[in-house]
Amino acid sequence: MEKLKTATGKEFTSDYLSVIPMPAQAYIRILNASLATVAAVFGNPKETVQLWHGENYLAHYTHLVAIVPEMDAVKVVLAKE
Repeated sequence: MEKLKTATGKEFTSDYLSVIPMPAQAYIRILNASLATVAAVFGNPKETVQLWHGENYLAHYTHLVAIVPEMDAVKVVLAKE
């Protein structure tokens, strides 16, 4: 598991990050956070303009495409703008 850190320094536990080039989207799985918290943070472009996940760095993934609640996690899909 890795820590995912947002542009303002909020940290989340994440066990998955994948990026596809076309369309430019990031798929992230967040653990141990409420759906409301994930929606508030990842729906805010000021938070997602810069993301660090372990050694990976993402920039400008600011459009929230989807939030999918799972039994033990929340999946987030962000598009690059």
